[in-house]
Amino acid sequence: MVELVERAQRGDQAAFADLYDEHIDAVYGFVYRKVTHKQTAEDLTSDVFLRAFKNIDKFEYQGKNIRAWLFTIARNRVADHYKSAHTQRSRAVNETPEVVEIGSNSPERITEGRVLARRLGEALESLSDSHREIIELRFIHEMSTQEAANVMGRSYEATKQLQFRALKSLQQKCRTVPGLAEFAAAGMAALINLLRVAL
Repeated sequence: MVELVERAQRGDQAAFADLYDEHIDAVYGFVYRKVTHKQTAEDLTSDVFLRAFKNIDKFEYQGKNIRAWLFTIARNRVADHYKSAHTQRSRAVNETPEVVEIGSNSPERITEGRVLARRLGEALESLSDSHREIIELRFIHEMSTQEAANVMGRSYEATKQLQFRALKSLQQKCRTVPGLAEFAAAGMAALINLLRVAL
């Protein structure tokens, strides 16, 4: 990946295209979960990569990898979008991405999985923005704690504490939700595994 970035910084458009291919799905997913509107997410994601292309020569490895840098651009771009649009953020819970089907493909299991994913999405939506964001970065986008800290502009220790509080808050909310209560009762590890497969 380092070599690819260095080539892109030297003006190699094919190298930047490879970086785009490598990260487009993750960046789009991150943006979509914040705006919950397909066209807006596509437009903002395109803008993220345009900004990245224009500024790739300024990117430096200082404890931050290229994915964290792209997510930082995306996070800032979404914030700009809401500021310029003067919109109140309205996140549509019923637009939770479809669940990855687990185990049997019987209609009952698929329906069960979708209901579980919707309920988990609703529980996530009820968290504060910072709690939701750290959970998304760490367990949906599978960033390391340091990468998430870089994206959020926090120290490593502050990010670890935020993650702990966010998971505790999610666990509390899930305790009263049918279907999620058993995961919450089983502990944080069970909840983290559910996050990884359901969203």
